[in-house]
Amino acid sequence: MTADYLIAVDAGGTKTRALAYRADDFTPIPDSETLAGPGNLADSPEDAVRSILDGVARCSEAAKVVTGGSCLHLTLGAAGFSALKPDSPAMVLLDKGLALFSPYGTRVNDALLALHANFDTDEAGMIVISGTGSAVFCQEHDMRFRRAGGWGNLLGDGGSAFSVSRDAVRRLLALLDEGRNGDAEAFFALWRDALSPEVPFFASCATGTLIAFAMHRPKRDLAALAPGIAALAEGNGAPEEIRQCARQILSEEMAALAADTGRLFAALDRQGCAPCADHPLPVVLTGGFFTHNPLCRALFRDHLAGYAAPVVFREAADPTRAVIRHYRESLRRRECEQ
Repeated sequence: MTADYLIAVDAGGTKTRALAYRADDFTPIPDSETLAGPGNLADSPEDAVRSILDGVARCSEAAKVVTGGSCLHLTLGAAGFSALKPDSPAMVLLDKGLALFSPYGTRVNDALLALHANFDTDEAGMIVISGTGSAVFCQEHDMRFRRAGGWGNLLGDGGSAFSVSRDAVRRLLALLDEGRNGDAEAFFALWRDALSPEVPFFASCATGTLIAFAMHRPKRDLAALAPGIAALAEGNGAPEEIRQCARQILSEEMAALAADTGRLFAALDRQGCAPCADHPLPVVLTGGFFTHNPLCRALFRDHLAGYAAPVVFREAADPTRAVIRHYRESLRRRECEQ
């Protein structure tokens, strides 16, 4: 028997991930998950398009082998999606490429992908994202959504992996400026040793080398160093002074992300939509940096408590599950048009 399927693509600054679901019971299709290169359309549009189409092609082929069917709906959630104009060469190429796999599709940024995966069409809820970048999004009952933060690495992104690493580099540079070369070297060595050997690291603990890495390499390369700071903050045999320094970095970053969330609470309050004790707002912490670092989630919750908004935390859903909501919405629209 043949069965049709849905495909969802989560394209971020570090990698692109595609996964297929059965269209009848919405269960993931075994062996259909594929990984490809970075898919941030704002950073490198042509490379991102190639990564996305590569991931979709391999995912679709794997799903077809298992089901024998065809793709009924394709959802793409991509970082930097809103930065490209619909008639830009990269977007035209992307649309043509995706149309080969499904006649129906949904295109959103990766933040909305996560929001739609965690909340149904008429359900209020908030997601707080800490990945390569950071942002806060809230959906109201009427499907309107609001956002705070997510300004990009030059203007904000507090609480993101990129911002954590940037803060750590600043501290190294400050130590070098003060002539505390030994302290800088010790921090540098422990940070390097807390990472996997295959992660590109600074060639040396020298001012010019640190600045060149931070300024000229893709932001995903700096973000990839943040797990080392999280590991130092957890302990991992680091001296207490360095552990406290790493923990302070994480705490300050999570405070910045909590402040973004607080501004969104304030916006809801001004519109008379603020959560109350009887109806606390569901909140989901998502994004790769949150997912893999429980200390960051704990620090964020501690700082968020200072804003006194009634919330209830939920476990994060796989962002690719947004395709299920999008498929159902597409069916309803088509029924209304008939």
